[in-house]
Amino acid sequence: MKNKITLLCLVCIIIQACNHPVTFVGHRGSLLGVENTEEAFINGATHFGYQGLECDVKVTVDSQLVCWHDDHLQRAGIDSIMIPTTTLNQLQSITLVQTRKDITYTAKICTVDRYLQICKENKVFPVIELKWGIGLNNNDMTLFPVLYELIEKHGLIEEAVILTSMQQSIEYIRTNYPQLTCQWLRHTVKEEDYAWCKQWDVALSVAHTSVTEEVIARSKEMGKVVATWTVNQVADYERVKELGCKYVTTDYLEIN
Repeated sequence: MKNKITLLCLVCIIIQACNHPVTFVGHRGSLLGVENTEEAFINGATHFGYQGLECDVKVTVDSQLVCWHDDHLQRAGIDSIMIPTTTLNQLQSITLVQTRKDITYTAKICTVDRYLQICKENKVFPVIELKWGIGLNNNDMTLFPVLYELIEKHGLIEEAVILTSMQQSIEYIRTNYPQLTCQWLRHTVKEEDYAWCKQWDVALSVAHTSVTEEVIARSKEMGKVVATWTVNQVADYERVKELGCKYVTTDYLEIN
């Protein structure tokens, strides 16, 4: 495995990033490991040196918060398990398997609690993407206090970024937890989006293909920086950096 990882690292894109203003965020942790699991998070912080780590949040049937992108486990080769109808104990008994860049990894489901612990231990900030789940959606945010307590438990209130595409969820957070930083995830940016961001004091997190001079300029007018995702090619990185993006989410770009 060591040799395979070394080979992967050699073919990874290297960025000369000394003294540049971009802050890197590991997408679902990093490429090294099953996405959204301990190994990927730890490698994102220790191997790649990312300043932030992004995770996706899903809710189990017993209202536990876990890191995973979808309701199902198809990314891990399992079609029969749905997170919203499965307990945390049941999920933790399952071995997740994922092949990434010709390397096969195995892992167990990672709780949001453990993810935040990894962030704290490695002095990186958490970027917590809320996916639609029971108690974490536009119509029902009753489980958000549980997430807030976990963030507070690890002393990360000032560092944490809450990322989501769900507008009503952001409005709930800005109303009830104004001390938390929020980013609104957008594939494209419409004119009316700027007014909403200004009203709710929210920054934009935009797909790298949709980052433009206007997006950067209008965000600066609001006193906000722009985040972008998922940037894995040097040309894309150089473009968004030149435009002025502050946060760049990536799977495997290296910082040297």
